[in-house]
Amino acid sequence: MSKRYVVVDLETTGNAWKDGKDKITQIAAVVVEDGEILEIFSSFVNPERDIPPFIAELTGIDETLVKQAPLFRDVAPMIIELLQGAYFVAHNVHFDWNFLQEELRQAGFLEVTCPKIDTVELAHILLPTADSYKLRDLAKRYGFDHDQPHRADSDAMVTAEIFLQLLAKMESLPLVTLQSLYELSDMFQSNIGDIMSACILNKMIHGTDDAEKYDVHRNFALCKRNYALQIGEEKITDFSSFLTEAMQRLAEVMPFFEKRDGQQMMINEVYEALRDSRFSLIEAGTGTGKTLAYLLPSIFYAKEKEQPVVISTQTVQLQQQILAKEIPLLKKILPFPFEVAMLKGRKHYLCLHKFEHALGEVDNHYDDALTKAKILVWLLDTESGDQDELNIPAGGRLLWERICSDAHSPNSMKSAWFSRCFYQRAKNKALFADVVITNHTLLFQDFVSEESLLASCEHIIFDEAHHLEETASRALGEQFSCMYFQLILSRFGTLETSDVLAKVYDMMKQSQIAVRSEFQTISRTLKEIKFDADELFQMLRTFIFQKTKQEHAPGNMPLMYRYDVNKERGKLWRSIVELTDRFVHQLGILLTLLEKQGEMLQKQSEWEMHMITGEFVHLIEVLSKMVHSLRKLILEDTSYVTWMEAETKGTIHSTILYAQPVDISDLFADQFLTRKRSVIFTSATLTVNDTFDYIEEELGLVDFTPNTLTIPSPFHYEEQVKLMVSTDVPHIKHVTEEEYVRAVSEHIMKIAKATNGRMLVLFTSYEMLKQTFEVLKKEEALEEFLLLTQSVHNRSRTRMIRKFQEFEKSILLGTSSFWEGIDIPGDALSCLVIVRLPFTSPHQPMMQAKSERLKEKGEDSFTKIALPQAILRFKQGFGRLIRTTTDTGTVFVLDRRLTASFYGKRFIQSIPSIPLYEGPLEDLIERME
Repeated sequence: MSKRYVVVDLETTGNAWKDGKDKITQIAAVVVEDGEILEIFSSFVNPERDIPPFIAELTGIDETLVKQAPLFRDVAPMIIELLQGAYFVAHNVHFDWNFLQEELRQAGFLEVTCPKIDTVELAHILLPTADSYKLRDLAKRYGFDHDQPHRADSDAMVTAEIFLQLLAKMESLPLVTLQSLYELSDMFQSNIGDIMSACILNKMIHGTDDAEKYDVHRNFALCKRNYALQIGEEKITDFSSFLTEAMQRLAEVMPFFEKRDGQQMMINEVYEALRDSRFSLIEAGTGTGKTLAYLLPSIFYAKEKEQPVVISTQTVQLQQQILAKEIPLLKKILPFPFEVAMLKGRKHYLCLHKFEHALGEVDNHYDDALTKAKILVWLLDTESGDQDELNIPAGGRLLWERICSDAHSPNSMKSAWFSRCFYQRAKNKALFADVVITNHTLLFQDFVSEESLLASCEHIIFDEAHHLEETASRALGEQFSCMYFQLILSRFGTLETSDVLAKVYDMMKQSQIAVRSEFQTISRTLKEIKFDADELFQMLRTFIFQKTKQEHAPGNMPLMYRYDVNKERGKLWRSIVELTDRFVHQLGILLTLLEKQGEMLQKQSEWEMHMITGEFVHLIEVLSKMVHSLRKLILEDTSYVTWMEAETKGTIHSTILYAQPVDISDLFADQFLTRKRSVIFTSATLTVNDTFDYIEEELGLVDFTPNTLTIPSPFHYEEQVKLMVSTDVPHIKHVTEEEYVRAVSEHIMKIAKATNGRMLVLFTSYEMLKQTFEVLKKEEALEEFLLLTQSVHNRSRTRMIRKFQEFEKSILLGTSSFWEGIDIPGDALSCLVIVRLPFTSPHQPMMQAKSERLKEKGEDSFTKIALPQAILRFKQGFGRLIRTTTDTGTVFVLDRRLTASFYGKRFIQSIPSIPLYEGPLEDLIERME
């Protein structure tokens, strides 16, 4: 007997369904049976109360539409009749279900009972890689018209159409996948298991062709992989002919492609640097098309000389963008096949061995069950096993930590999953690739690794090269997080908990190799270490507070203190050193005990490949590294800069200790650059004061005499953008912080009203951003604007930008990562506000140490470091506004130092020549309008 589904959507006066506080204003129901829409019911409902203006604007339902409409009690009998014997289906089912039940209760009807299906949950499972599960986005994905979002009739119809698509997708899943999903379905929040059981029964009766479509292994269905390398006729001509043909083909496949002189210059420079084995520094302005400008010559050179070229970016997102956007385009137009490999950190890849074990565990957490379900469906399509393809719920992150590939994932032929291992495949692909795309962090980790994958690659291109010094410094340094240490201890657990230690004991007991007294000693030692750890972390936190009392951070800003183990004095520091010494010794004893059990476990062939064995050995290794770091950070003398940070309102575990080299130039030059034949550094921001001197010194390039090339942006900035410098923001040192924030907020508000939003506001301090947001959100004048800010809204940067682009009147407040790497072309962004010139705080430990080193040499740290760094950041921020030849806009700078200080002109000279206006805000707004 076929199932009957009633897809329901409600519009209401608000979200408070309890006790009838808010009421239904429109109800729609679509009846679905046998894959078809059979019946549609829709009615406005008189809520017998006012409709709030915001709701009226959102839904288009106002008093005039509901005044003559029936009351809910009049339409209730029809709804009850429709729901008899049916499944109740809705997008975010609990909202509609709770509202409907409460309205029925208020109207004096008996409670309706029927199974429920949530299309949000269903879409999460069946569309594991979707960016968004909002109704509008799913409708767009399937190409459905959704002209009237937030109207019940339109929403119900679109939900019904999406539901039919999801049912079809579920029916197409292989039997083993459906069976595994059904095992998880008890944890789902709606009755999805009922539909799955019908699909399973149908497939068992009629049979399947799953083995032909999928790689079915150990009751898992995986995407069938293409192991073949692309082989075709190699039409390697000379570079000039290749380039001419490539440009002609680009013009054919890209309707708006235009040949740019700057791009041609960069292409030739990259090819010549590779061909002649030399170093090159290329600053390519926004709009140059630098990604294609280094990909084309890299691919040609790699094929011509049969030598791989490594391309390293700062962010994984840019890696992803190159692979998803530029590489498919080039595969379409180039006259020969080529291989590209993407290499990310190991934890990006799923370990199938661990996932199989995790799937066998009984689930008590909804997010874990949902994440496992998503992965099962994702495995049918993914060739890479890369987590970045997946949309994992926040609560599923801890599960991923347990099931991702790491150093203790089985990597021997004995593993049942070795031939299908995603990480091994990524490594193998990199060995045969013409071009390997990686990121700076992974490249430097690989550089210091004993098993380096990329050491033999002699040609490197660094994109976003202005980040290299900072990334290298981090990779070569040490870090100890009290929070992470606590997490590692808690993952070991004790014999009394059901964590790793107890599971290892139970496993070894089954093999009769467990010595209970040894495990009891480990368990007792772990408890003692946890107690000592809390004491040490409390001391470190007290120490930071004592040392930073003169610079007490407001709100929850991190407190930062630079320390030197040779110079610290006082009773508290001596206590910290004594306790750390005892603590490290105690940890050494614990590690010896743990390593003994780990070795015994690995000798047992039946347990060697077990997920718990891998996790146990991995935890031991992590703990050992952390002990090594803690010893270096507190007990040993080092030439590195050492500092500690703690959140003002954080727990005792919020402290982190750091050590980083003051200067990486010699190390980078001697141990990395000398082993390479050609290295190309490129970015939109490499020059300061029209020279590459700063970046050359930072990266130790002076002795390599790199070729330098500056390519200006092709945009007509003088026609596309104006620079406005407000003279009526008070100097930050002449007023209280509260007064300064109020002045900045008023400026932002007035600019927003004049520009109708569409503005990005860049801060240099997260605390000031938060305080400004608190002021702005209370302003009545901004009621019609959407205010977005990082962390406060807890969204990823990508999702926030998408939200920003969706709303016409939107204001995005950002700091740190928002100064660069975000791309908002067109009308979505027409105004950029830079609150303060982006100088790094002189109290920041690395800045302090670098300044001291320069002073020792008799050099001025401000002009040598502080100013160049701020100029590069300012250039990055400025670059957010104009992204295409048709973009226009205004940059407001609320920092008078830009025009009033002796160094301000350096900032102005660093950006393209544009009209500059200075004066009170009212005058500037008038001029802009």
